Amino acid sequence: MTTNFTYAIQPSYLAELTDHCFVPSPDIESAKSIAWSQAQDEATDQNIWKVPLGGKAMLWERVYYNDPANKPYENPGDDGDLLAYTSEEGI
Repeated sequence: MTTNFTYAIQPSYLAELTDHCFVPSPDIESAKSIAWSQAQDEATDQNIWKVPLGGKAMLWERVYYNDPANKPYENPGDDGDLLAYTSEEGI
């Protein structure tokens, strides 16, 4: 079975697909897996490019880096109801 296209993964800070800085992938599922792994390893978003054989590459999808430091702080004792407090009480 021959494919009519392939995929390429590279960091999103590169605006265009370059010949010297990408990871090739034969299908979209493996491309997503590689992009997710690279996003976490390199701490940067990744672009997946669809590259038709004999055609111009197209930006197909972006995989975002999931920074654990960006999660909001959750106070386990907070009930979320700020109207229940008076101005004299500490929140």
